[in-house]
Amino acid sequence: MGLHSNLMSPRTTNFLYSLLSATSQLVVAFLLGLSALPAFLFIHWLSSVLLSDQTAIWQALLFCLSLGLAFVLFGNTLLLLIVIVRTLFRIRSQEQRGRLFSAAALGSVLYNLLLSLAAFFYLPLLRSSILIIWFYRGMGARIGTGTVIATTRLWDCDLIEIGENCMIGGNASIAAHVINGSRGRLRRVRIGNSVTIGANSSIMPGVVIEDDVIVGANSLVPQGMHLEKGGVYLGVPVRKVN
Repeated sequence: MGLHSNLMSPRTTNFLYSLLSATSQLVVAFLLGLSALPAFLFIHWLSSVLLSDQTAIWQALLFCLSLGLAFVLFGNTLLLLIVIVRTLFRIRSQEQRGRLFSAAALGSVLYNLLLSLAAFFYLPLLRSSILIIWFYRGMGARIGTGTVIATTRLWDCDLIEIGENCMIGGNASIAAHVINGSRGRLRRVRIGNSVTIGANSSIMPGVVIEDDVIVGANSLVPQGMHLEKGGVYLGVPVRKVN
């Protein structure tokens, strides 16, 4: 694991922060605008071809239905574009430690920006479906067959490994990064097979969870903790209860 402890002047830090903010806005505008294009073309085609000879009530009904279909088209296009942009520009998170606004951390920040964009606009509608699995795999996560993910709070996906037949509960959070003041650290998270993560639980960086473990709802697994096979863990922070 590489160590990035390079110090920067406040002026350099402010410049990087401003550059990152501006870049983020441009990325968001580009992806949203491009994703909206197929939806716009679909509504335009439907209006010109199917609605021209209909009565007013049917025009209203078909137009409203077309808006719903257009939103689905927009959402799936957005997720596809996010995966494509991440792949083409090799935007990713890497195991590291160092200053929050170092050059080494910028890739991780942009990577999680893409995840936030997906989670805000469309990903919640795909919870517990195979489509959310495909998206997270496209973002670099390793997810086994039979696993169900009912949350949109997976961060630094390319540092997350989840085995087969797991259940990740609603609003559970799995993050490979932690921030302490002006410094941050990224560590891989490994989850074995047949693991259950309860709703609203938090899994921190560096955690290793062996097979057949149950983490109760509203629990916190601190960074670097190792949960042994077959155990049941509850609490903040978690402790083994069986």
